[in-house]
Amino acid sequence: MTTPLSSPRRRQLILAAGGMPLLFGVPTLLRAQNAPLKIALLTSLTGPFASLGASMRAGLELLLEQSGYQMGGRTVELLVEDDHGKPDEALRKVRKLISRDHIDILCGVISANIALAIRDVVHDAQLPTFISNAAANGLAREAASPYVFRPTKTSWMLGHTGALWTYGHIEKSGGMTLGSDYTAGREYIDDFTHTYQEQGGTLGERIWTPLGTPDFAPLIMNLAAASPKFVYTFLAGADAVRFHQQMKDYGLHGKIQIVGPGALYDQEDVVPAVGDAALGGISTFHQSPGAPGAQKFVAAYQAARKRLPGEASTSGYVTGQVIKAGIDAVQGSLADKAAFKQSLLQNPIDTAFGPLQFDPRNNQAILDIYVNKVEKDDQGKPFNTVAHTYPRVQDPGPRS
Repeated sequence: MTTPLSSPRRRQLILAAGGMPLLFGVPTLLRAQNAPLKIALLTSLTGPFASLGASMRAGLELLLEQSGYQMGGRTVELLVEDDHGKPDEALRKVRKLISRDHIDILCGVISANIALAIRDVVHDAQLPTFISNAAANGLAREAASPYVFRPTKTSWMLGHTGALWTYGHIEKSGGMTLGSDYTAGREYIDDFTHTYQEQGGTLGERIWTPLGTPDFAPLIMNLAAASPKFVYTFLAGADAVRFHQQMKDYGLHGKIQIVGPGALYDQEDVVPAVGDAALGGISTFHQSPGAPGAQKFVAAYQAARKRLPGEASTSGYVTGQVIKAGIDAVQGSLADKAAFKQSLLQNPIDTAFGPLQFDPRNNQAILDIYVNKVEKDDQGKPFNTVAHTYPRVQDPGPRS
Protein backbone atom coordinates (compact mmCIF):
# COMPACT_ATOMS: atom_id res chain seq x y z
CA MET A 1 0.00 0.00 0.00
CA THR A 2 1.55 3.33 -1.01
CA THR A 3 0.58 6.80 0.13
CA PRO A 4 0.02 9.10 -2.87
CA LEU A 5 2.74 11.65 -3.36
CA SER A 6 3.45 14.47 -5.68
CA SER A 7 6.03 13.79 -8.40
CA PRO A 8 9.53 14.92 -7.42
CA ARG A 9 11.04 17.84 -9.29
CA ARG A 10 13.08 16.56 -12.20
CA ARG A 11 16.44 18.10 -12.86
CA GLN A 12 18.26 18.21 -16.15
CA LEU A 13 21.89 19.05 -16.83
CA ILE A 14 22.53 20.93 -20.05
CA LEU A 15 25.82 20.79 -21.85
CA ALA A 16 26.90 24.40 -22.30
CA ALA A 17 28.79 23.72 -25.51
CA GLY A 18 26.17 22.97 -28.16
CA GLY A 19 23.18 23.00 -25.76
CA MET A 20 22.90 19.18 -25.87
CA PRO A 21 21.47 17.29 -22.87
CA LEU A 22 23.99 15.32 -20.86
CA LEU A 23 21.52 13.09 -18.99
CA PHE A 24 23.91 10.16 -19.10
CA GLY A 25 26.42 12.27 -17.18
CA VAL A 26 24.24 12.87 -14.12
CA PRO A 27 26.16 11.42 -11.16
CA THR A 28 24.50 8.39 -9.58
CA LEU A 29 24.56 10.03 -6.14
CA LEU A 30 22.84 13.16 -7.45
CA ARG A 31 20.10 11.07 -9.07
CA ALA A 32 19.66 9.13 -5.80
CA GLN A 33 19.35 12.32 -3.75
CA ASN A 34 16.69 13.65 -6.09
CA ALA A 35 14.69 10.41 -6.01
CA PRO A 36 11.88 10.06 -3.47
CA LEU A 37 12.92 8.97 0.00
CA LYS A 38 11.09 5.69 0.55
CA ILE A 39 9.93 5.24 4.15
CA ALA A 40 7.97 2.10 5.02
CA LEU A 41 5.62 1.84 8.00
CA LEU A 42 5.14 -1.72 9.25
CA THR A 43 2.24 -1.82 11.68
CA SER A 44 -0.78 -3.87 12.74
CA LEU A 45 -3.90 -2.82 10.84
CA THR A 46 -5.73 -6.09 11.54
CA GLY A 47 -5.59 -8.42 14.54
CA PRO A 48 -5.55 -7.60 18.27
CA PHE A 49 -3.58 -4.35 17.84
CA ALA A 50 -5.50 -2.98 14.84
CA SER A 51 -6.69 0.18 16.59
CA LEU A 52 -3.15 0.93 17.76
CA GLY A 53 -1.81 0.40 14.25
CA ALA A 54 -4.34 2.80 12.77
CA SER A 55 -3.42 5.41 15.38
CA MET A 56 0.30 4.98 14.69
CA ARG A 57 -0.29 5.50 10.99
CA ALA A 58 -2.36 8.63 11.69
CA GLY A 59 0.41 10.12 13.85
CA LEU A 60 3.12 9.54 11.25
CA GLU A 61 0.96 10.85 8.43
CA LEU A 62 0.21 14.01 10.42
CA LEU A 63 3.94 14.71 10.75
CA LEU A 64 4.46 14.10 7.03
CA GLU A 65 1.57 16.38 6.13
CA GLN A 66 2.95 19.14 8.35
CA SER A 67 6.32 18.66 6.61
CA GLY A 68 4.80 18.78 3.13
CA TYR A 69 6.04 15.21 2.57
CA GLN A 70 9.58 16.64 2.43
CA MET A 71 12.70 15.70 4.40
CA GLY A 72 16.19 17.00 3.72
CA GLY A 73 15.03 18.50 0.44
CA ARG A 74 13.63 15.19 -0.82
CA THR A 75 10.06 14.14 -1.44
CA VAL A 76 8.92 11.38 0.90
CA GLU A 77 7.06 8.34 -0.37
CA LEU A 78 5.31 6.44 2.43
CA LEU A 79 4.64 2.73 2.01
CA VAL A 80 2.35 1.09 4.57
CA GLU A 81 2.29 -2.65 5.28
CA ASP A 82 0.03 -4.60 7.64
CA ASP A 83 1.81 -7.27 9.69
CA HIS A 84 -1.54 -8.64 10.98
CA GLY A 85 0.09 -8.89 14.41
CA LYS A 86 1.95 -12.02 13.25
CA PRO A 87 5.77 -12.39 13.21
CA ASP A 88 5.78 -14.63 10.10
CA GLU A 89 3.72 -12.11 8.16
CA ALA A 90 5.95 -9.28 9.36
CA LEU A 91 9.05 -11.11 8.13
CA ARG A 92 7.48 -11.67 4.71
CA LYS A 93 6.52 -8.01 4.41
CA VAL A 94 9.95 -6.74 5.49
CA ARG A 95 11.77 -8.97 3.01
CA LYS A 96 9.47 -7.70 0.26
CA LEU A 97 10.03 -4.08 1.25
CA ILE A 98 13.80 -4.56 1.12
CA SER A 99 14.16 -6.70 -2.02
CA ARG A 100 11.33 -5.43 -4.21
CA ASP A 101 10.43 -1.95 -2.99
CA HIS A 102 14.01 -0.91 -2.16
CA ILE A 103 13.02 1.18 0.82
CA ASP A 104 15.45 3.60 2.45
CA ILE A 105 14.03 3.48 6.00
CA LEU A 106 11.73 1.14 7.93
CA CYS A 107 9.67 2.22 10.94
CA GLY A 108 6.69 1.20 13.03
CA VAL A 109 6.05 -2.13 14.80
CA ILE A 110 3.52 -2.49 17.61
CA SER A 111 4.39 -5.89 19.07
CA ALA A 112 7.58 -6.97 20.85
CA ASN A 113 7.33 -10.40 19.18
CA ILE A 114 7.46 -8.77 15.75
CA ALA A 115 10.29 -6.38 16.64
CA LEU A 116 12.44 -9.32 17.73
CA ALA A 117 11.44 -11.39 14.70
CA ILE A 118 12.55 -8.80 12.12
CA ARG A 119 15.70 -7.70 13.93
CA ASP A 120 18.16 -9.98 12.09
CA VAL A 121 16.68 -9.24 8.67
CA VAL A 122 17.04 -5.46 8.98
CA HIS A 123 20.44 -5.83 10.65
CA ASP A 124 21.79 -8.02 7.83
CA ALA A 125 20.41 -5.59 5.24
CA GLN A 126 21.97 -2.63 7.14
CA LEU A 127 18.58 -0.95 6.83
CA PRO A 128 18.03 2.12 9.06
CA THR A 129 15.08 0.98 11.21
CA PHE A 130 13.06 2.87 13.83
CA ILE A 131 11.00 0.79 16.26
CA SER A 132 8.13 3.10 17.19
CA ASN A 133 6.24 1.15 19.85
CA ALA A 134 7.55 -2.33 20.74
CA ALA A 135 9.24 -2.30 24.15
CA ALA A 136 11.24 -5.56 24.17
CA ASN A 137 14.23 -5.10 26.49
CA GLY A 138 16.41 -7.28 24.28
CA LEU A 139 16.58 -4.66 21.54
CA ALA A 140 18.43 -2.38 23.97
CA ARG A 141 20.61 -5.21 25.25
CA GLU A 142 21.71 -8.49 23.68
CA ALA A 143 19.81 -7.88 20.43
CA ALA A 144 20.83 -4.24 19.97
CA SER A 145 21.84 -3.40 16.40
CA PRO A 146 23.77 -0.40 15.07
CA TYR A 147 21.05 -0.04 12.41
CA VAL A 148 18.04 -0.16 14.75
CA PHE A 149 16.95 2.97 16.62
CA ARG A 150 14.16 2.97 19.16
CA PRO A 151 12.58 6.39 19.81
CA THR A 152 10.35 4.86 22.47
CA LYS A 153 10.57 3.11 25.83
CA THR A 154 11.77 -0.30 26.96
CA SER A 155 9.64 -2.50 29.20
CA TRP A 156 12.15 -1.91 32.01
CA MET A 157 11.83 1.87 31.81
CA LEU A 158 8.11 1.61 32.64
CA GLY A 159 8.13 -1.41 34.95
CA HIS A 160 11.02 0.02 36.99
CA THR A 161 9.47 3.46 37.47
CA GLY A 162 6.08 1.87 38.14
CA ALA A 163 7.64 -0.10 41.02
CA LEU A 164 9.39 2.97 42.42
CA TRP A 165 6.13 4.91 42.49
CA THR A 166 4.05 2.01 43.86
CA TYR A 167 6.48 1.27 46.69
CA GLY A 168 6.98 4.91 47.55
CA HIS A 169 3.42 6.23 47.19
CA ILE A 170 0.89 3.36 47.24
CA GLU A 171 1.78 0.23 49.26
CA LYS A 172 4.89 -1.59 50.38
CA SER A 173 3.24 -5.01 50.49
CA GLY A 174 -0.01 -6.83 49.77
CA GLY A 175 -0.09 -6.43 45.99
CA MET A 176 -0.55 -8.87 43.11
CA THR A 177 0.36 -8.85 39.42
CA LEU A 178 -1.73 -9.63 36.34
CA GLY A 179 -0.33 -9.73 32.82
CA SER A 180 -0.92 -10.84 29.26
CA ASP A 181 1.08 -14.01 28.69
CA TYR A 182 3.45 -12.98 25.90
CA THR A 183 6.84 -11.24 25.60
CA ALA A 184 5.74 -7.73 26.57
CA GLY A 185 3.53 -8.84 29.44
CA ARG A 186 6.19 -11.03 31.00
CA GLU A 187 8.84 -8.32 30.73
CA TYR A 188 6.68 -5.64 32.33
CA ILE A 189 5.64 -7.91 35.20
CA ASP A 190 9.20 -9.19 35.76
CA ASP A 191 10.72 -5.70 35.71
CA PHE A 192 8.12 -4.31 38.09
CA THR A 193 8.54 -7.27 40.45
CA HIS A 194 12.35 -7.06 40.47
CA THR A 195 12.49 -3.35 41.30
CA TYR A 196 9.62 -3.54 43.82
CA GLN A 197 11.34 -6.35 45.69
CA GLU A 198 14.69 -4.52 45.52
CA GLN A 199 13.01 -1.63 47.35
CA GLY A 200 11.95 -4.06 50.09
CA GLY A 201 8.39 -4.74 48.93
CA THR A 202 6.62 -8.11 48.94
CA LEU A 203 4.12 -9.33 46.38
CA GLY A 204 1.49 -12.03 46.29
CA GLU A 205 0.17 -14.16 43.43
CA ARG A 206 1.08 -13.73 39.77
CA ILE A 207 -1.79 -14.19 37.33
CA TRP A 208 -1.26 -14.74 33.59
CA THR A 209 -3.92 -14.51 30.90
CA PRO A 210 -3.71 -15.19 27.14
CA LEU A 211 -3.47 -12.25 24.77
CA GLY A 212 -6.98 -11.63 23.43
CA THR A 213 -8.78 -12.96 26.53
CA PRO A 214 -12.52 -12.67 25.73
CA ASP A 215 -13.77 -12.75 29.34
CA PHE A 216 -11.94 -11.63 32.48
CA ALA A 217 -14.75 -12.66 34.86
CA PRO A 218 -12.91 -15.71 36.32
CA LEU A 219 -9.78 -13.62 37.00
CA ILE A 220 -11.80 -10.79 38.47
CA MET A 221 -13.53 -13.22 40.83
CA ASN A 222 -10.07 -14.34 41.98
CA LEU A 223 -9.12 -10.71 42.61
CA ALA A 224 -12.32 -10.14 44.57
CA ALA A 225 -11.57 -13.16 46.77
CA ALA A 226 -7.92 -12.17 47.34
CA SER A 227 -8.74 -8.48 47.93
CA PRO A 228 -5.16 -7.21 47.28
CA LYS A 229 -4.15 -3.67 48.15
CA PHE A 230 -3.14 -3.10 44.52
CA VAL A 231 -2.71 -4.98 41.26
CA TYR A 232 0.11 -4.17 38.86
CA THR A 233 -1.36 -4.98 35.46
CA PHE A 234 -0.15 -5.16 31.89
CA LEU A 235 -2.99 -5.37 29.39
CA ALA A 236 -3.24 -3.43 26.13
CA GLY A 237 -5.80 -2.55 23.48
CA ALA A 238 -9.06 -4.48 23.56
CA ASP A 239 -7.87 -6.56 26.53
CA ALA A 240 -7.44 -3.42 28.65
CA VAL A 241 -10.90 -2.20 27.63
CA ARG A 242 -12.61 -5.48 28.60
CA PHE A 243 -10.73 -5.63 31.90
CA HIS A 244 -11.75 -2.13 33.02
CA GLN A 245 -15.36 -2.62 31.93
CA GLN A 246 -15.66 -5.89 33.80
CA MET A 247 -13.95 -4.56 36.92
CA LYS A 248 -16.70 -1.94 37.01
CA ASP A 249 -19.46 -4.46 36.19
CA TYR A 250 -18.37 -6.64 39.14
CA GLY A 251 -18.22 -3.68 41.52
CA LEU A 252 -14.44 -3.69 42.01
CA HIS A 253 -13.63 -0.37 40.37
CA GLY A 254 -12.18 1.92 43.00
CA LYS A 255 -11.85 -0.86 45.57
CA ILE A 256 -8.51 -2.17 44.31
CA GLN A 257 -5.84 0.26 43.13
CA ILE A 258 -4.82 -0.61 39.57
CA VAL A 259 -1.32 0.35 38.45
CA GLY A 260 0.40 -0.44 35.18
CA PRO A 261 2.31 0.75 32.14
CA GLY A 262 0.56 3.47 30.17
CA ALA A 263 -1.01 1.11 27.61
CA LEU A 264 -3.43 0.07 30.35
CA TYR A 265 -4.85 3.62 30.36
CA ASP A 266 -4.08 4.72 26.82
CA GLN A 267 -5.74 8.11 26.27
CA GLU A 268 -6.85 7.36 22.72
CA ASP A 269 -7.63 3.66 22.57
CA VAL A 270 -8.68 2.72 26.12
CA VAL A 271 -9.88 5.68 28.22
CA PRO A 272 -12.60 6.89 25.80
CA ALA A 273 -13.93 3.32 25.50
CA VAL A 274 -14.27 2.74 29.25
CA GLY A 275 -15.07 6.26 30.49
CA ASP A 276 -15.33 6.60 34.26
CA ALA A 277 -14.11 3.02 34.72
CA ALA A 278 -10.62 4.41 34.13
CA LEU A 279 -10.79 7.04 36.88
CA GLY A 280 -8.20 6.65 39.62
CA GLY A 281 -5.93 4.46 37.50
CA ILE A 282 -2.19 5.10 37.74
CA SER A 283 0.38 4.39 35.07
CA THR A 284 3.99 5.16 34.26
CA PHE A 285 4.53 6.18 30.68
CA HIS A 286 6.87 8.01 28.34
CA GLN A 287 3.80 9.66 26.80
CA SER A 288 1.11 11.89 28.24
CA PRO A 289 -1.32 14.32 26.60
CA GLY A 290 -0.64 16.49 29.64
CA ALA A 291 3.14 16.64 29.13
CA PRO A 292 4.49 20.12 28.28
CA GLY A 293 6.30 18.95 25.12
CA ALA A 294 3.15 17.34 23.72
CA GLN A 295 0.89 20.39 23.59
CA LYS A 296 1.41 21.48 19.96
CA PHE A 297 1.02 17.92 18.75
CA VAL A 298 -2.06 17.33 20.91
CA ALA A 299 -3.74 20.42 19.44
CA ALA A 300 -2.89 19.42 15.86
CA TYR A 301 -4.01 15.83 16.39
CA GLN A 302 -7.29 16.90 17.98
CA ALA A 303 -7.94 19.20 15.03
CA ALA A 304 -7.22 16.39 12.57
CA ARG A 305 -8.94 13.45 14.29
CA LYS A 306 -11.27 15.05 16.85
CA ARG A 307 -9.78 13.13 19.78
CA LEU A 308 -6.81 13.12 22.11
CA PRO A 309 -3.73 11.16 21.05
CA GLY A 310 -2.45 8.10 22.87
CA GLU A 311 0.82 6.21 22.75
CA ALA A 312 0.57 4.74 19.25
CA SER A 313 -0.36 7.99 17.50
CA THR A 314 2.27 9.92 19.45
CA SER A 315 4.83 7.20 18.67
CA GLY A 316 4.11 7.51 14.96
CA TYR A 317 4.48 11.28 15.12
CA VAL A 318 7.69 11.15 17.20
CA THR A 319 9.19 8.57 14.84
CA GLY A 320 8.56 11.00 12.00
CA GLN A 321 10.13 13.83 14.00
CA VAL A 322 13.25 11.76 14.66
CA ILE A 323 13.65 10.54 11.07
CA LYS A 324 13.18 14.07 9.77
CA ALA A 325 15.79 15.44 12.17
CA GLY A 326 18.30 12.87 10.95
CA ILE A 327 17.52 13.28 7.25
CA ASP A 328 17.59 17.08 7.48
CA ALA A 329 20.99 16.90 9.20
CA VAL A 330 22.53 14.96 6.28
CA GLN A 331 20.68 17.07 3.67
CA GLY A 332 18.68 14.15 2.39
CA SER A 333 21.56 11.79 1.64
CA LEU A 334 21.72 8.32 3.18
CA ALA A 335 24.84 7.42 1.21
CA ASP A 336 26.86 7.80 4.41
CA LYS A 337 24.85 5.87 7.01
CA ALA A 338 27.49 6.54 9.64
CA ALA A 339 26.93 10.29 9.28
CA PHE A 340 23.16 9.80 9.51
CA LYS A 341 23.57 7.75 12.67
CA GLN A 342 26.03 10.21 14.19
CA SER A 343 23.65 13.11 13.62
CA LEU A 344 20.98 11.29 15.63
CA LEU A 345 23.35 10.35 18.44
CA GLN A 346 24.89 13.81 18.82
CA ASN A 347 21.81 16.00 18.73
CA PRO A 348 19.01 15.87 21.33
CA ILE A 349 15.56 16.18 19.73
CA ASP A 350 12.50 17.97 21.09
CA THR A 351 9.59 15.62 20.48
CA ALA A 352 5.95 15.13 21.41
CA PHE A 353 7.18 12.71 24.11
CA GLY A 354 9.39 15.43 25.52
CA PRO A 355 13.20 15.71 25.27
CA LEU A 356 14.74 12.68 23.55
CA GLN A 357 18.36 11.64 23.26
CA PHE A 358 19.70 8.33 21.98
CA ASP A 359 22.06 6.19 24.06
CA PRO A 360 25.17 5.59 21.90
CA ARG A 361 25.56 2.07 23.34
CA ASN A 362 22.36 0.77 21.78
CA ASN A 363 20.47 3.54 19.93
CA GLN A 364 17.82 3.40 22.65
CA ALA A 365 15.95 6.60 23.55
CA ILE A 366 16.60 8.17 26.95
CA LEU A 367 13.24 9.65 27.98
CA ASP A 368 11.33 11.37 30.72
CA ILE A 369 8.83 8.94 32.27
CA TYR A 370 5.56 10.40 33.56
CA VAL A 371 3.41 9.12 36.40
CA ASN A 372 -0.09 9.61 34.98
CA LYS A 373 -3.24 9.53 37.09
CA VAL A 374 -6.62 9.37 35.37
CA GLU A 375 -8.70 12.25 36.72
CA LYS A 376 -11.56 14.34 35.37
CA ASP A 377 -10.47 17.32 33.28
CA ASP A 378 -12.20 20.71 33.28
CA GLN A 379 -14.87 19.25 30.99
CA GLY A 380 -15.52 16.31 33.29
CA LYS A 381 -13.84 13.76 31.02
CA PRO A 382 -11.24 11.19 32.17
CA PHE A 383 -7.76 12.49 31.40
CA ASN A 384 -4.20 11.28 32.08
CA THR A 385 -2.85 13.99 34.39
CA VAL A 386 0.90 14.14 35.08
CA ALA A 387 1.46 13.63 38.82
CA HIS A 388 5.24 13.25 38.71
CA THR A 389 8.11 13.06 36.22
CA TYR A 390 11.14 10.77 36.40
CA PRO A 391 13.64 12.66 34.22
CA ARG A 392 15.98 11.08 31.65
CA VAL A 393 15.31 7.44 32.41
CA GLN A 394 17.93 5.24 30.74
CA ASP A 395 17.68 1.49 30.19
CA PRO A 396 20.51 -0.47 31.87
CA GLY A 397 21.72 -1.38 28.39
CA PRO A 398 23.73 -4.15 26.73
CA ARG A 399 25.42 -5.59 29.84
CA SER A 400 22.27 -6.02 31.91
